[in-house]
Amino acid sequence: MYSQKLQEVLRIMGIGGKTWQNEELTRPEVAAMLKPKVSARQLQAYLNIARKYLPEFKKFTNKKTGGLNGMSKLYKYHIAPLQEIRSLAREHTLADIENEFLQRGSKK
Repeated sequence: MYSQKLQEVLRIMGIGGKTWQNEELTRPEVAAMLKPKVSARQLQAYLNIARKYLPEFKKFTNKKTGGLNGMSKLYKYHIAPLQEIRSLAREHTLADIENEFLQRGSKK
């Protein structure tokens, strides 16, 4: 078995394990990664917008209830779109942001 330090180096390089893009993150970790960081409740609001309008968040919709699926996994590639929503939230209401993403979706 590899030493712990070697395992960490291999992990960072994407060899013999998860790549940085596929590393599963907790919701508190993602909330802390956003600039400025947000609360779990704010992150949930951003996820709710993202799941409705962004294809990479499609799995975040609960098929039975139509609401947010709390069991969906977050990965590093989710951070950039959530950061965009976070940046918009500093200047606009969540309703304004949702309308912006709705308009983007209708233009496609």
